[in-house]
Amino acid sequence: MYRIKQLQDSATSAIKRARDIAEKATAEDRDMDSDERKQFDIEMAAGRELLEKLKAAKADQLVVDEAESLAKAVGGAPGTDDHTGASKFLGIAGTSVKSLARSIAGTMLREENGRKAVAPAGTSLTAIPLLPQSPIELPRALQTFLEVIPSGVESSPSWKYLKQTVRTNNAAPVAVGATKPTSVYTWDSANAALHVIAHMSEPIDKYLLEDVNALSAWIENELLFGLRIAVENQVLNGDGQLLSGSTTDRAILGLNSTSGVQSQAFASNLLTTARRAITKLEVIGKSPSVFVLSPTDWEALELTAATDDAVDYRGLPVDRAAQKLWGVPVSLSTALAAKAGVLLDTSTLRVVTDTQGVEVKWSENYADDFAKNQLRARCEGRFELEVQQPLGTVKIATQAP
Repeated sequence: MYRIKQLQDSATSAIKRARDIAEKATAEDRDMDSDERKQFDIEMAAGRELLEKLKAAKADQLVVDEAESLAKAVGGAPGTDDHTGASKFLGIAGTSVKSLARSIAGTMLREENGRKAVAPAGTSLTAIPLLPQSPIELPRALQTFLEVIPSGVESSPSWKYLKQTVRTNNAAPVAVGATKPTSVYTWDSANAALHVIAHMSEPIDKYLLEDVNALSAWIENELLFGLRIAVENQVLNGDGQLLSGSTTDRAILGLNSTSGVQSQAFASNLLTTARRAITKLEVIGKSPSVFVLSPTDWEALELTAATDDAVDYRGLPVDRAAQKLWGVPVSLSTALAAKAGVLLDTSTLRVVTDTQGVEVKWSENYADDFAKNQLRARCEGRFELEVQQPLGTVKIATQAP
């Protein structure tokens, strides 16, 4: 709040100085001279820049206030998971990614002669927001399933975690003095490492990017969106194989390549298939958290629910407004393979990033970009997927073979 007050006071002062210059010339019934005009332009440019920063700061404060109010509602405060064990979630969509884009854009601008300009070269490191509450608990549709998988941050590029390979419950009544039955819970040590996921823009004329609003929108809609889709694809489809040209670097081992996950074959129609996938989790004591489906399969479900066949399913198991199927939230993803979907118990997974967050770097030193007054942006981050209990994932065949 102090920063908002400071920006507000500074903007007011700059605009007042510009007004005083103009009013002085008007009172003397003359035009502003060259020095006055120059100073007037400088003060107005400063005022406009401060107002833009003020708007961004107010928007950021709104996000913080909303997060704090939600945290209080569930009995905790942001940033307390290290002490309470509460999960946090990647803020990689919605208002969080808008704030992330503004933060990156703000660090990539500079002022030259009283006007904004994109820095010709530079790096912006911006931590990915970790939210205290899953969007599943909020009254809105999911924008990506990454929002609801618990997330963590690792400072080391590689580490080990526990992965369950066998889960057999043998608890039963026991007579006095008798040997207690043994339940088999086998955990193995699994290797994990951060994987770079990145892309680069085509050359862009620097004057097209010098408006802060346009720059923020471009970063949000293109660079961060593209990065998110790539992370989704790796979490779902990464094969864990060596990358081209490397003897050490590998792709993420995604859900479809992880051994031990469950499978649900196509059964009559997608509604029945999805319900049977839910049962597969429920019979082992797991809770369905989110379906991940392609937009095409979601369309097919909605059209089915809109026909007379919906009566066969006790009404409408597809809730368009809340984007739910059989009461379970649905996240749409274009990264899914054909005829494929996934049902997750998100408590059995973890998406990990590093302490640096998202890096965006501008450069004009590529090919003939400098001669053409063009810039390119490189956007990247490091991520890993921990599948701690593979049985908490069900791969779904959404269509007949």
